[in-house]
Amino acid sequence: MPHLRFLPTKYTLLLLFSAVLFFSCGENRLNVNVSEVEIAKPQIHRFDKDLFALSASNIAMGLPALQKSYPGYADLFIRNLLCPGGIADSSCTPEIIRFVNDKEMRKAYDDCQAIFSDMTPVENELAVVLKHYKYYWPHGGQPKFLAMMSGFNYAIEMHDSTFSIGLEMYLGGQYKFYDMLHFPLYKRTVMRKEFVVRDLTHAWMSKAFPNKSKSTSLLNEMVHQGKLLYLLDALMPATSDTIKIGFSKMQLDWCVDNEKNMWGHLIKNKLLYSNDIQTITKFTGEGPFTTGFVKESPGRTGIWIGWQIVRRYMDNNPKITLDQLMQEGDPQVILSRSQYKP
Repeated sequence: MPHLRFLPTKYTLLLLFSAVLFFSCGENRLNVNVSEVEIAKPQIHRFDKDLFALSASNIAMGLPALQKSYPGYADLFIRNLLCPGGIADSSCTPEIIRFVNDKEMRKAYDDCQAIFSDMTPVENELAVVLKHYKYYWPHGGQPKFLAMMSGFNYAIEMHDSTFSIGLEMYLGGQYKFYDMLHFPLYKRTVMRKEFVVRDLTHAWMSKAFPNKSKSTSLLNEMVHQGKLLYLLDALMPATSDTIKIGFSKMQLDWCVDNEKNMWGHLIKNKLLYSNDIQTITKFTGEGPFTTGFVKESPGRTGIWIGWQIVRRYMDNNPKITLDQLMQEGDPQVILSRSQYKP
């Protein structure tokens, strides 16, 4: 049996202190306990089912009932998507019937009912988001949620404090109607049910915290979008980064491996403070890849970098709260205090 040799006490204490320092520095500030936070249980109301229950034989009574169940929303939905006259306009009745009886829409509706027959998993995931939101903003309001069929127009639609989910936009990347409608392949990667709560949360935070900066630079857009993704870090702590930003693992790995090169490209070409719309769109807009980078890169690489800047800023400034982060309107302050140097 080998002889065991103990280190002298002063070295033991030094190692212990170093270990404590290491773990405290690496502690995740977003790992908070929300078990005692009380919220109203979220419920996704099935406007899709109530709308598609309408028929030529029941629409005279069905439309007023729909308006009563969804005050304001039902009429707005019909005005925006089906007929400008709305529920009160009798000339809109044929358009409504035509929509719910359309062969393709009825097939898509049936497919949605198969995949989203039970919204409980989505509601449970939303409850986690709402608990974390209330933890950070105890007096913040709680939105309402609806499921709808938008005719393949909207994934998430916002009206006041109501967020509606276009279920037919989350039927999986291989869904046949997406081929027929020529949706780009890079968009289809996030058209899955796993992204419903992510998209709802991102839309909610985008509305709650609009970009109020006076700057119109690429850096401003990168940092603002990075802030919104950091909110997803806070509100959806168990969710993977691939879901939060909508990258594949391969794309995310590419960003990590090429972070220094991407940042160097922006600095070398003096792009951070560019106000050129094409430049901003090139690095923050959707696309199969970022123009100017290799095709293995994802689109929106600028937003990913903005996310890393905000993460570094919050890590290096532990006294800054989430609300203070969102209220900081100067992207240069966040960049400078982040000490971001990949």
